[in-house]
Amino acid sequence: MQPLTEQPETLLSLYRISQAASGSSSPRDAYTAITGELQRLFAPHAAAISLINPNTSLLEIEYALGYPANTSELSIHPGKGLSGRVAFNGEPILCNDVENDSRYVKLCDGVRSKIIAPMISHGHIIGVLSISRDKVDAFNQMDLDNLVLLANESSQVLQSVWHRRQLANQSEQLNALIEVGQNIVSNFETHSLWETVTEAAMELTRARLCTLQLFDSKTQKVKLLTARPIDNEYTQQVGELGLSESLSGSAIRTKRQVEFSNITTPDYHDLKDVPIDSEVTSCLATPMIYEGNVMGILNVFTKVRHRFPNSERRLLQAFADLAAVAAQNAELYTRVFNSEERLRKSERLTTLGLLSAEIAHEIRNPLTVIKLLFGSLGLDYPESDPRHKDKQVIKEKFNQLEEIVSKVLSFGKAPEGIFTLWDIDDLVSDTCLLVRHKMRQLKIDLEHQQSGQRLRVNGNKGQLQQVLLNLIINASDAMPHGGRLTISTTGESSEKGKFAVLHIEDTGSGIPENLVERVFDSFLTDKPEGTGLGLSIVKRILRSHHGDISVSKTCPTGTTMRIELPIHK
Repeated sequence: MQPLTEQPETLLSLYRISQAASGSSSPRDAYTAITGELQRLFAPHAAAISLINPNTSLLEIEYALGYPANTSELSIHPGKGLSGRVAFNGEPILCNDVENDSRYVKLCDGVRSKIIAPMISHGHIIGVLSISRDKVDAFNQMDLDNLVLLANESSQVLQSVWHRRQLANQSEQLNALIEVGQNIVSNFETHSLWETVTEAAMELTRARLCTLQLFDSKTQKVKLLTARPIDNEYTQQVGELGLSESLSGSAIRTKRQVEFSNITTPDYHDLKDVPIDSEVTSCLATPMIYEGNVMGILNVFTKVRHRFPNSERRLLQAFADLAAVAAQNAELYTRVFNSEERLRKSERLTTLGLLSAEIAHEIRNPLTVIKLLFGSLGLDYPESDPRHKDKQVIKEKFNQLEEIVSKVLSFGKAPEGIFTLWDIDDLVSDTCLLVRHKMRQLKIDLEHQQSGQRLRVNGNKGQLQQVLLNLIINASDAMPHGGRLTISTTGESSEKGKFAVLHIEDTGSGIPENLVERVFDSFLTDKPEGTGLGLSIVKRILRSHHGDISVSKTCPTGTTMRIELPIHK
């Protein structure tokens, strides 16, 4: 036998195959390079690269020369046939007359001699290389040794190409996960969110089917909300199920991913959410977990039998957890939105109450004058005179009007009993939380600069938040194209006492010069749809809290409003 170092053709083939590790952009390119060298070095009648499928554990022809077109669809168990034998025990085989070998399985016409070498990587058999000729005794030991060398090099090349391909896929999946994550976390409509999640899971995994079920911990039931690409008929048909009736039951109980390798077997017929007519075989159920609690299950189904690798499992778990956070955000947004609506209704009611009080106050003075003048007229009529009855009616109506005015004025006052001590920074933070989504939509950067002190004020939280909301909305109206709104809190002392001071500074267009002096007057507004009561109410509320508001500065590049409230220990 000629030493390997004296076989330049073999060395050249090994070199060319090794170059495929860096030059191949896909496994198929590597298969082509390997079979090309097999053909050049051995001039075979047929050659094949057969690999063990990790999902089925069967040996399948991945790439071949000289074989029938449908051969790639065939698969054999390791241990059967000559190739299966090599894939089972990892030992190469030289067979110079296949017709006299009972282990031979005919896949290609005209084959008489065959050599097969195992492909081994990191101690694991991943497949075999096989070449055939149409003559008896067509190979010798040197041919087999050379094939072993090529199989070893091919194993390293394929592992390198697969690893690079895996990294590229993971990079694509990560980018897709980031893109999808941005889409779902900005989706605040719950039903639309679930549809986005299932569609995104389909794209990330290239699955045949994806379903999403929500779990109710109180009833211990799961409800199928959406499925892609199955229509709504399947969703309505499955509906709500107990854990024992659902494929998701084990994933919910264990709070871990559960893989089902073949859901077409009779073992799964009792589970009512298994999609029987959807051409699916394997399933991975991934729990959506938030703060340790299972919210729902994301089920991914594949058309063929599939073993989900760790990379896919981690990707789906990350995506499911992201979906759970997005769902919580959507629920929180709904609650905040409803709270904001209630605050707005409260603001309108307060506006109406203060307006009524203002009108009642203006009515009471002339009403008092009229009543006094009427009493001084000395209109004494005999009881038989019809005017006597009219006088009594007029007097009663005066008293009735005075009583109504008093009730309106009393109703318009803020009840002192609901005043409580509040940390001014906490109150501002809560208000900023309510408007953060609106500010983001308006492209306004909202910043709260805290004082770093414990500044407590005595007041009605709802009314003080109404003051802040009114000022924030006014500032946002002055910045229609976005901008910056800064709320800063400080503590100041003067001869009048200690005060918590808030500065609300925007980068808007400023207050018109002719309105600055009268900006807190009632019914003063430069907005077509405005009532002119907003800042008037703000000033009235702050004065009822023994505080005040003023325009600190205003110019075409922004306005700063200053609020003072007395500090309580």
